[in-house]
Amino acid sequence: MSIYKEIIKNTLILFIITLCSGLLLGLTHTLTADARAEQAIKTRNAALQNVIGEADFKEYIEDEDAYQALLEKYPNVNAIYSAQVQNDILGYTFILSTKEGYGGEIQMAVGISSSGEIKGIDIIKHSETPGLGAKADKEPFKSQFKDLTAQPIIVKKSSAQRSQNEIDAIGGATITSQAVANAVNQAVDFYNSNIAGGQK
Repeated sequence: MSIYKEIIKNTLILFIITLCSGLLLGLTHTLTADARAEQAIKTRNAALQNVIGEADFKEYIEDEDAYQALLEKYPNVNAIYSAQVQNDILGYTFILSTKEGYGGEIQMAVGISSSGEIKGIDIIKHSETPGLGAKADKEPFKSQFKDLTAQPIIVKKSSAQRSQNEIDAIGGATITSQAVANAVNQAVDFYNSNIAGGQK
């Protein structure tokens, strides 16, 4: 009988510990929610500024239904912002995510100017292999996109000469290079199909 009492006692102790741990984790999550949300906005804004410059960022489409309808056609696009300085629109910035990376999801930002040039890309988050795919977040890979015409990007294995809108793949990380280019191409397609000629 004492063995059963010991089992019940230990079970109750474990239950209380688990309950207290769960409550503490939930409380911590609630208390830090605002701080985490604020940090996420800062990270996003820093990425947007990196790809287009200092600006005020405003949601490109304010109607939620229209926004979702457009985004369904472009599954890699998470959000679109117009980049404004006073009343002038510098261009448009895109937050994208792709699961085509070698290590999993890559989240990134792309900036396209009002004149139709890719102004830059920035990798926000990735799980690519250090020394290989992780180079997507470094130079000289990122700078290859800067000032290209907003037309489809083609990834080539390293070559001495490149044609317009061709970039060199990262050595040993062609999958990562193509994943980034494909995401950029989705932003380019969105820009050309929905923004160019009717900017707002």
